Amino acid sequence: MSRALRRASPSDLDALVALERACFGARDGAFNRRQLRALLGNPNAHWLLAADGRAMACWLRCANGRARWARLYSLAVHPGARGQGRGGALLAAGRRWMRGQRLAVCYAEVKAANRAARGLYARHGFHVWRALPDYYGRGRNGVRLKLRLPAVRPVRGRARG
Repeated sequence: MSRALRRASPSDLDALVALERACFGARDGAFNRRQLRALLGNPNAHWLLAADGRAMACWLRCANGRARWARLYSLAVHPGARGQGRGGALLAAGRRWMRGQRLAVCYAEVKAANRAARGLYARHGFHVWRALPDYYGRGRNGVRLKLRLPAVRPVRGRARG
């Protein structure tokens, strides 16, 4: 088992497409090749991929002019690699990235019925923020999760001497 992570690049597109298909169906909101290519090229996206290609996550840096936050856009662990700490390793790495970006809040969406994913997120500090009726289709509810990191301190300039 390898939990080593690295930044994903456009050359990883085929691996990301395969992982997305192994983890999600069309009814689950799976990204298609075109969407994944666009996300890989988005300068506000932070992609991490397991060295063996069996887990990945993508965060987006978001802003509305007044506030900045992160959105965990996708987290996928191959069904044959679940239960080995890969999702937790990705979430911990995402928290480090958020701190480096001075982002104190992260949002994510998950199926309301996905107990395993909700448990993972809860263990990493996410809590249910809002119900999302029919988010994944008629009768397929979701929840929006929110993570608030401890206050992030601004970088101080060097003292002049």
